[in-house]
Amino acid sequence: MIKKDNLEQDDNAFWRKAFFSDHRSAHPLRPASHGVTAQHPEKIGDAGEFWLKQLFQGRPIEQNASDTIRVYKSGAVVYEIPLQNLKWKTIIGRHPDADLQLESQKMAMLHAVILNKDGKYYIESLDGNIGTLIKNKKLKLKTQVQLRDGIQIDIPGYRLEFSIANAPGTVDDAALETVELNHIPDFFYKAPPPPPSPLLINLTENLGRTNIWSEGTTRLKVADIIEETHDCKTFRLISEEPLLFSYKPGQFITFILNINGQEVRRSYSMSSSPSRPHLLEVTIKRIPGGLVSNWFCDHVKSADLLTIKGPAGKFTCFNYPANKILFIGAGSGITPIVSMCRWIADTASNVDVKLLASFKSPPDIIFRKEFEMLSARSRSFHVAVTVTSKWHGTEFWTGFTGRVNVHMLNMFVPDIHERDIFLCGPEPFADNVKNLLRAMDYDMSRFHTESYGSGRSAQESADVAKSLQLKGPLHKVTFTRSGKTVDTDENITLLELAEAHGIEIDYSCRSGTCGECEVKCKGNVNVSPFCEIDAKTRNAGFIYACCSTAASDLELDI
Repeated sequence: MIKKDNLEQDDNAFWRKAFFSDHRSAHPLRPASHGVTAQHPEKIGDAGEFWLKQLFQGRPIEQNASDTIRVYKSGAVVYEIPLQNLKWKTIIGRHPDADLQLESQKMAMLHAVILNKDGKYYIESLDGNIGTLIKNKKLKLKTQVQLRDGIQIDIPGYRLEFSIANAPGTVDDAALETVELNHIPDFFYKAPPPPPSPLLINLTENLGRTNIWSEGTTRLKVADIIEETHDCKTFRLISEEPLLFSYKPGQFITFILNINGQEVRRSYSMSSSPSRPHLLEVTIKRIPGGLVSNWFCDHVKSADLLTIKGPAGKFTCFNYPANKILFIGAGSGITPIVSMCRWIADTASNVDVKLLASFKSPPDIIFRKEFEMLSARSRSFHVAVTVTSKWHGTEFWTGFTGRVNVHMLNMFVPDIHERDIFLCGPEPFADNVKNLLRAMDYDMSRFHTESYGSGRSAQESADVAKSLQLKGPLHKVTFTRSGKTVDTDENITLLELAEAHGIEIDYSCRSGTCGECEVKCKGNVNVSPFCEIDAKTRNAGFIYACCSTAASDLELDI
């Protein structure tokens, strides 16, 4: 910061003489560089007319100058001026003969001046009314401030930003002769807010034109991968184009994958909720020796494209509305339960929820922080976790320990008979809980379950005969679409048979209630007495594969 030692005593007289002199220099305008949105000068009213005249008078435009002034209006660069083309003064204002004429209602005719002294640049405010701001402070009159690299100067409606390679990049606030302002008037330049994302635009302005996925096959991009535990990851999926996802919380999707040159299909419950419709999430836990779970955790990365189809499944609170619910989950079977919990919390549904989750040890707890948040932020949620194994570590555990038992249920859910129960977990875990509930005389018509719903496999066994252990009368089963004919007995369900031979059949409950494994069948089958297929569907030639076995040679339309 320096004083005007060499200027005339009468400042107003000096500027009148300097401004109306015939010796003022012209400063050619350089267009805004690529990558910066620039407006044509004439779009600012009369501003820029002076510069257009200079451009067409044949003066050269310096394209490679590193030291520049950029003039911003409404977030766009309207001028980019090489500093090396400036003479010893450049006047900014509304006057038609200003070196840089800018139109703004609050701009003074002679608002500010840039001075070039021995290769250093200074700015001085010429207007004592509205003034010129630096770092939201008003410059005093008769004070010159040296311009630094990256410094921003605000005048009504515009911002001047300076790039000066050889100048220091900091400004000493204590050395500035400025006036502190209690309020910055609205007519000074304000950087516009960042534009909303395309999805937000479609959500708020073009909702009717945003596509909705509610069924069928689509390709999605991996937007993010979240490490839930040491052996479990959540894969966040989005569409490449704006898309809203519509499904029921608790349902699953099927991935159509290419692994080692072979098409593999695997179904995973969604852990996301349709209350957050711009993305899908699946949470996948490694299974020792598992083909798809390990492939996902080892090979899938951000920006990969994956093909899915769905949604499917009837394990959802939408199908069994209740005011009081008990969720019970174990391991990665917690994923469809979390989906339903997120829906209930996001929509502030009038549901009293208790969640009992079982894991091997504290480090194995999936969604642990989310469980804590649900309990802390919602009075209608109560969460309890039990750990079943000893672990090596320093964490002091205060929750339940051991497998789910009657005492644990009575302690955590004394009103268990008033609640609908949704359970998902490994088969031994699920069988144990069902036996407990029967021993407690629980009304099993209010019990809803899904087999280990985080990953449904249809991986062909290396030794099918050994894995199936066929006994008794044998029959031929032809899978017409897959082009396979295989042997079966009268004990193996057709769903198990298809899975053993790597043939994908959608399913959910595996108990004959949901109907997801419904297939067209020619031939005679034995049907489990627990199968809930209706006579109309059966007479039309359909069966539920999970609870049907062959009684003759068959043809299945899969």
